[in-house]
Amino acid sequence: MRCVAIEQISSALKNTFAISRGSKTSAETVRVTLTDGDHHGRGECVPYPRYGETPASVMQQIETICPALESGLDLARLQSVLPAG
Repeated sequence: MRCVAIEQISSALKNTFAISRGSKTSAETVRVTLTDGDHHGRGECVPYPRYGETPASVMQQIETICPALESGLDLARLQSVLPAG
Protein backbone atom coordinates (compact mmCIF):
# COMPACT_ATOMS: atom_id res chain seq x y z
CA MET A 1 0.00 0.00 0.00
CA ARG A 2 1.37 3.42 -0.81
CA CYS A 3 0.18 6.99 -0.35
CA VAL A 4 -0.68 8.44 -3.74
CA ALA A 5 -2.08 11.79 -2.65
CA ILE A 6 -2.75 13.77 0.49
CA GLU A 7 -4.63 16.94 -0.34
CA GLN A 8 -6.69 19.70 1.18
CA ILE A 9 -10.11 20.19 -0.37
CA SER A 10 -12.12 23.38 0.15
CA SER A 11 -15.82 22.99 -0.66
CA ALA A 12 -18.14 25.98 -0.66
CA LEU A 13 -21.29 25.50 1.37
CA LYS A 14 -24.64 26.35 -0.22
CA ASN A 15 -25.57 28.34 2.91
CA THR A 16 -23.55 29.72 5.79
CA PHE A 17 -23.31 27.24 8.66
CA ALA A 18 -23.44 29.03 12.03
CA ILE A 19 -23.15 27.85 15.62
CA SER A 20 -22.30 29.64 18.87
CA ARG A 21 -18.52 29.40 18.19
CA GLY A 22 -18.73 30.99 14.74
CA SER A 23 -19.84 30.49 11.18
CA LYS A 24 -18.43 28.85 8.04
CA THR A 25 -18.99 29.34 4.34
CA SER A 26 -16.82 26.39 3.26
CA ALA A 27 -15.87 22.94 4.51
CA GLU A 28 -12.13 22.25 4.73
CA THR A 29 -11.34 18.55 4.41
CA VAL A 30 -8.24 16.42 3.98
CA ARG A 31 -8.47 13.62 1.42
CA VAL A 32 -6.06 10.69 1.22
CA THR A 33 -5.76 8.28 -1.69
CA LEU A 34 -3.97 4.95 -1.22
CA THR A 35 -3.21 2.22 -3.73
CA ASP A 36 -1.74 -1.26 -3.80
CA GLY A 37 -1.34 -1.12 -7.58
CA ASP A 38 -4.62 -2.86 -8.36
CA HIS A 39 -7.00 -1.23 -5.91
CA HIS A 40 -7.43 2.40 -4.88
CA GLY A 41 -8.95 3.63 -1.64
CA ARG A 42 -9.91 7.14 -0.65
CA GLY A 43 -10.82 8.65 2.70
CA GLU A 44 -11.61 12.11 3.99
CA CYS A 45 -11.61 13.83 7.35
CA VAL A 46 -12.47 17.25 8.71
CA PRO A 47 -9.79 18.79 10.96
CA TYR A 48 -11.32 20.49 13.99
CA PRO A 49 -9.65 23.73 15.17
CA ARG A 50 -11.40 23.25 18.52
CA TYR A 51 -9.05 20.30 19.10
CA GLY A 52 -5.96 22.05 17.75
CA GLU A 53 -6.18 20.46 14.31
CA THR A 54 -5.58 22.23 11.00
CA PRO A 55 -5.54 20.81 7.49
CA ALA A 56 -1.75 21.25 7.48
CA SER A 57 -1.26 19.45 10.82
CA VAL A 58 -3.47 16.53 9.79
CA MET A 59 -1.71 16.23 6.43
CA GLN A 60 1.65 16.20 8.21
CA GLN A 61 0.48 13.45 10.60
CA ILE A 62 -0.62 11.34 7.65
CA GLU A 63 2.66 11.93 5.79
CA THR A 64 4.60 10.60 8.78
CA ILE A 65 2.87 7.21 8.55
CA CYS A 66 3.17 6.75 4.76
CA PRO A 67 6.39 4.71 5.12
CA ALA A 68 4.64 2.41 7.63
CA LEU A 69 1.69 2.01 5.24
CA GLU A 70 4.10 1.06 2.47
CA SER A 71 5.64 -1.53 4.81
CA GLY A 72 2.28 -3.22 5.45
CA LEU A 73 0.74 -1.32 8.37
CA ASP A 74 -2.67 -2.89 9.01
CA LEU A 75 -5.86 -1.28 10.31
CA ALA A 76 -5.45 -2.50 13.91
CA ARG A 77 -1.94 -1.06 14.15
CA LEU A 78 -2.96 2.12 12.32
CA GLN A 79 -5.46 2.89 15.08
CA SER A 80 -2.67 2.84 17.65
CA VAL A 81 -0.20 4.85 15.51
CA LEU A 82 -2.35 7.92 14.92
CA PRO A 83 -3.89 9.96 17.74
CA ALA A 84 -7.67 10.00 18.13
CA GLY A 85 -9.28 12.50 15.84
